[in-house]
Amino acid sequence: MATQKGKGIVFGITSTGFAFAGASALGIEPTGETLRHEAEIVKFKDKQGEDVGAVVFNQSKRLTLNAYPTGSDTSGAGTANNLPNPGDRCQLTDGTDAEIGGEWMVESCEKAKTNGEITTFTIELANSATSANRYHLDA
Repeated sequence: MATQKGKGIVFGITSTGFAFAGASALGIEPTGETLRHEAEIVKFKDKQGEDVGAVVFNQSKRLTLNAYPTGSDTSGAGTANNLPNPGDRCQLTDGTDAEIGGEWMVESCEKAKTNGEITTFTIELANSATSANRYHLDA
């Protein structure tokens, strides 16, 4: 366990649980998380060509999750070695980071294997940034 000295910082990954709809046997250990806030922006100009305003719409959040499959034994890790499917719902538990914890939709995922390293996953998760447009929910 790390010990902090000096200024307080946020250290490490605080997410503790990942539940994927349709992939109940998936057990992963996170090694990295990258959160992005995105939006489409249309700027408009005055007659001199200077930007004078913008319309911001279609705001979304994207989370890149780097992880490796794991289990209580080798057999369990083998069972966990299946990626979730695009469109699957993911419930991410994070008691200290409200921007990351919550429900997401799997947008894409990939598995990497080499002859000298462990198998790793990169899972791209997405959701609307506004609570009225959560697209992880079924219609």
